[in-house]
Amino acid sequence: MGRAPMYFRGESPADRPDPLEELRAQARAFGIRAAGLTPQRHLEDWGISGLQTSEQGMPGEAVTQSVTLSRTYTVWQNPDDRHDPVKFRPVDDDLRRMQASATPDDLPAWIVQMRDRVQYPMLWEAVQTHWAPRTENSEAALDAAALLTAHVDHILHNSFRVEYGLGDPTEEPWKPLVRRAAVQEAGVIVDGAVLDTGVMIDTDPFVIGLGAPLPDGRAFTAVVSRSLLDFVSLEFVADGPD
Repeated sequence: MGRAPMYFRGESPADRPDPLEELRAQARAFGIRAAGLTPQRHLEDWGISGLQTSEQGMPGEAVTQSVTLSRTYTVWQNPDDRHDPVKFRPVDDDLRRMQASATPDDLPAWIVQMRDRVQYPMLWEAVQTHWAPRTENSEAALDAAALLTAHVDHILHNSFRVEYGLGDPTEEPWKPLVRRAAVQEAGVIVDGAVLDTGVMIDTDPFVIGLGAPLPDGRAFTAVVSRSLLDFVSLEFVADGPD
């Protein structure tokens, strides 16, 4: 007997809302804009695709201590033919199964688009924007060197586990793959101007990291795979699209 499709709370699959829209609404409620890579033909900006908050206090009375917004990008190695199969990312078992299965007719458009995009190389959570309320602790919370170190470590642990010989993250203790000592000063281009307060990590064999405090009190960090640098210009905008 075939299995009936599963519906939740009376919604069919076609009615499921895009969870990224909820993230973007939360970002708008905070009044925080997200920095990003400057628009370029080899990249498709997903908009705000991640949001993390740190809060302090009792439930219902908690005060937000910091907010981090993330952007992910699809990398079009051949932007003139976006469906060129030669440009697919390396095929693993999950991608092979997805490509072999038909797309259900009742999927919402955002899932269909996501299903298509994951076939291509991506810069996952490549640019993060960091915000904290102006308090005596905000300078430490927005320290670009510390934020960049954490961002690079986050990307390495999630996207380069095989390269670093890491096993199951649920069974192994977290170990840092990059140290703050790797951070060096660097000029970073934002909105066409060089910020001489920028920082860089250029010691890892798999990624390069850049970041800087922004004039309005935010800070941003970016981590890009070296294997995709031929397709990415490391220039940024302070305010990208939602």
